[in-house]
Amino acid sequence: MADKRPFTWMPTDVVVVTNVSKENLILNLASGPLRLDAGRTVRLTASALEQLEVVALANVGKVKIEPYKRK
Repeated sequence: MADKRPFTWMPTDVVVVTNVSKENLILNLASGPLRLDAGRTVRLTASALEQLEVVALANVGKVKIEPYKRK
């Protein structure tokens, strides 16, 4: 039987980032660069929204940011 491990982050602190553009993007996050290919989605901690580049990409409509809805 598998142990139940505690969360190391709160699910409410997670966002879903989707590349809605037709180009591949490199997100320069505090943890390092992250490639986000066209049409792909990735879950990130909300601290990624502190990166000006991520916010700028959202403002011009290249990425869509939504709260993560845990199933």
